[in-house]
Amino acid sequence: MITSHFSRILISIVALLATIQITINGQTTIEWPNLPLLSIETIEGQDPTATKVYPPEGAAGESIISNYVPGRLVITQKGNGVYDSGDYVKGESGIRIKIRGNTSGANKIQKPYKLKLSKKADLLNISKDLKSKNWALLSLNVWNTALKNEESGILPLVGLSVCRALDFPWTPKTRLVNVLLNGNYKGVYHLIETVERADNRIVTDKTGFVIENDAYWWKPGEVYFKTDKQHYYMGYTFKYPDSDDLTQEQLSSISRYMNTVEDAIFKNDGSAANYIDYESFARWILAHDILGSSDAAGSNMFLYKEELDENNPTGSKLKMATLWDFDTSFKCADSEWSNQHILSIFYYPQLFKDQAFVEKYLELYNAYKDKVYGCVKNDFDALKTDCGEAVTQSMELHRNVYEDECMNTLDEQIEEALSHLKARMKSLETLTAELSKETSIDGVASMGNKMVKRVNIYGMDYTNVNEKELPQNIYIEQYADGTVKKIYR
Repeated sequence: MITSHFSRILISIVALLATIQITINGQTTIEWPNLPLLSIETIEGQDPTATKVYPPEGAAGESIISNYVPGRLVITQKGNGVYDSGDYVKGESGIRIKIRGNTSGANKIQKPYKLKLSKKADLLNISKDLKSKNWALLSLNVWNTALKNEESGILPLVGLSVCRALDFPWTPKTRLVNVLLNGNYKGVYHLIETVERADNRIVTDKTGFVIENDAYWWKPGEVYFKTDKQHYYMGYTFKYPDSDDLTQEQLSSISRYMNTVEDAIFKNDGSAANYIDYESFARWILAHDILGSSDAAGSNMFLYKEELDENNPTGSKLKMATLWDFDTSFKCADSEWSNQHILSIFYYPQLFKDQAFVEKYLELYNAYKDKVYGCVKNDFDALKTDCGEAVTQSMELHRNVYEDECMNTLDEQIEEALSHLKARMKSLETLTAELSKETSIDGVASMGNKMVKRVNIYGMDYTNVNEKELPQNIYIEQYADGTVKKIYR
C-alpha cells in the first residue's frame, strides 16, 4: 500500500515537471513536446558505463562490455502518467539499464541502451499482448554518407515500414520518445521491441532456437559456434536458448543441424529447400535489396527454427527473422544489389545459384513491388499527422545537447528517404529482369572491361584505391558489363 501510494505521488511529480519549462545546456526551452517522456533514475544516480573491447586476430569490428545498473522508470506524456516500474526490487519491480550495441555503443555520443524490466510491461502503451521484460532505446541519428549532411534519424522507421509492407511475420514496433537519465536530458530515442523468442515476437517451441550470424561472436563471455562453410569473420551466437541456460548437448545439436543445412545449400542440388524456408529467406533479402543496405556483416542476421528434433530435422524449416540494423540503408548505388545479396558473409550468393530460390524471390518481388512505396509513405503521413509537431520540437531539444545532429528537418528526412526508396524500387525493375537469366555472382570479368566499384565485405568503398595498397580483406569488384569478381588481398 505504501509503495503504491508513493508511486502515485512520483507519477504526479513527474507529470507536473512535464508541463513546465525546462532548462537544457543553460537555455530555457519550450515545455516537453507531446511525445512519451521516459524518466530513469538509477540507484545512487549511477549512469551506465561501457568498456571497449577489440577482436582477436582473424576477427573484425569493435564492441563493448556494459553491466546493468538498477533503477526506476516512469513514463509520462503531456502530464499524464503512462507507466511506473516502481523502485528496483529483484524479480518484483523496477528496471535495469545498460549500454547496448557494438560500434554504436562504443562510438556514439548519444549512447543506445538496453532496458530489462523486473515485470513484463508494454512500454509502447499499445496492447497488453505486447508485454515484455526486454526493450531497447536506439540512438536517434545514424551517420550515412548517402544522405544530406550524412545523417538521418528516421532510417529505422523506413526499414521497419518496408518489413511491414512485405508482411514479415513479426516486425518490431517502435515509438520516438524523449529520455531523461538521472535528471539529465539524453535526447530523442527510438523505444523499440528487442529481438527475442516470445509469443508476441519470434515464436518457437522449447526445442527450437533463435541464433544470429554474428560478426561479434568473439566478445568476452559470448557463447558461440562456427560451422564448416561459414565465413571466417562470422560465428553463430544465441538469442534462444539463453547462453546461461544452454547445455552442451543443445549446442552440439544446433551446430550439427546448421552444418547439415550448409551442406545442402552448397551442394546446389535443390536439397536446401528441404531444410530452409525459401520464402522467409527470400523475403529477408528482398527487404535489404529494396533498402540498398551496404553493411553485410553488421546487418544482424537472425535465424530461427520452430522446433528441432534430430530424428526429424526437416520437421520445421529454418527461417529468417526480422531485419534490425538499418544504418547503411541506401548506401549501395541504385543500380546495384544490396551487399547482403552479393557478399559471401552469408548464404545468399549460393542461394541465388538455385533456380527455385530465384523463382521464389521473383515471385515475392512481383507480389509486393507495387505496394512497398505506398505503405512507407502512408506510415510517414500517419507519423506526421499523429506527432509530427512534437517530433520537430523534440529534435530541436535534441540538437541543444547534440549540436551536430538533427541538422535536417523531419520533412527533409522523410522526403529524402522516400526519394531514395522510389529510386531503389525503380532500379529493382532492371535488376530483377536480369536475375532470371543469371543466378550466379561468380562471373569472371572480361579483358579490358572497366571495374566500376570495389567494396570489402563490410561494404566500405575501395574503388579508387590502388590494388597494391588494399588492406588485407576480401573484396567484391563490379565491372561495366555487369559481371562480378571476388578477390582476396
